[in-house]
Amino acid sequence: MNPFVSIVNFLNQGGATLYVLVACSILLIGVVFERWYKLKSLMIDHEWLLAQMAYFLQQGEKSKALEFCQQVPGCLPRVFEAALMRYDRKQSDIEGAMGTTISEQQHVLEKNLGIIGTMAVIAPFIGLFGTVMGIIHSFEDIASKGATNPAVVSAGVAEALIATAAGLFVAIISVVAFNYFKGRSKLAISQMHIASNKLVEMILLSREKQAFPEDLRPPGMPAMAAH
Repeated sequence: MNPFVSIVNFLNQGGATLYVLVACSILLIGVVFERWYKLKSLMIDHEWLLAQMAYFLQQGEKSKALEFCQQVPGCLPRVFEAALMRYDRKQSDIEGAMGTTISEQQHVLEKNLGIIGTMAVIAPFIGLFGTVMGIIHSFEDIASKGATNPAVVSAGVAEALIATAAGLFVAIISVVAFNYFKGRSKLAISQMHIASNKLVEMILLSREKQAFPEDLRPPGMPAMAAH
């Protein structure tokens, strides 16, 4: 049998509810791929970026550090950029600017997650609606055609079961995707907070021309006062 015809027959067997769930699935797949691609471009190695900042700031080259951040894509460089633009300001001003930027980047990281979360919630209810409709169709067939032949109610039962299975499938995929992207977002936000605290310490030490402690220096970089 032609695969396309089989798919169409399956959709018809599932009823109108199944078409709604297919539309939800297509939207879900689109959002998942968009989030995966976006997060891949936004998240970078925070240790690597901190090492670059330590290299520049320990030598007192704040302008080069800022220029480097402006050329690197991702969320964390935007946070560092906000701090370096206020290099000579009070510590509270630097920390405030970084906190605001982290909040802005959190919105970028979690964009469209509401769609995935909504799918996780409503998909089972859409499937349940299809289940109820299938049972109603079964009773209508019994009333109009009689209940002596099991084939009379098979179409309605099939519609109910297919709708239930499809709703649960979409919901499961949505929950997995939502938890995965939410976890990645939380990890990125946590790393931004940790890296921000370290960068503030670097900036303060650099302004006072003091040597960076070992935990702020990249491997192999000797202790030296900022120029």
